Amino acid sequence: MSLSDIFDNPSLNEEDAALAELFNSTAPAAPKLLLPAGEYPARAVGAKLDKTRHGKKFYAMTLEVADGTHAGARLVARWYLSAAALPYSRRDLAALGLDVYEKLERGEAPGGPLRMRVALQTKDDGSQRNEVLAVFPGATPTPKPNSPSVCDEPHSDPAPPAGVEDLPADLLDPADFV
Repeated sequence: MSLSDIFDNPSLNEEDAALAELFNSTAPAAPKLLLPAGEYPARAVGAKLDKTRHGKKFYAMTLEVADGTHAGARLVARWYLSAAALPYSRRDLAALGLDVYEKLERGEAPGGPLRMRVALQTKDDGSQRNEVLAVFPGATPTPKPNSPSVCDEPHSDPAPPAGVEDLPADLLDPADFV
């Protein structure tokens, strides 16, 4: 656009003046805060197929923390659609009800409660960012006291501590117990 276009077209000047007024009167948004690593209740607020700068397709879902201290915070989860990543993306997306490519093309997203696992990544330069590691259907379960975690194996009650009577007889000196 040349200077003559700007001066010869008053509507452009009016648009610029309106934008300048809007810009100057708009309060800046709060600084973007990082979420601590953990699992959060979430809901999908948008989704779309997209491409990387190098042309590789991925499916992106915008997730919003649904409850708690960080309610309203938004993160984007990505599932890559390359040949190497496709088996894992299919597994994860099918669990969310996105089992056919046409749903991805339409930008469909799960409507019910979700939970997302978030990591806090630190780059080599010391800067940090959040990354969505996984998205699961359903609300975040509330842990029950003394319940085993997913990785705990079933176990019986612990054995009572060993006593003197459990030691071999030749290790004991009767004089120590008088």
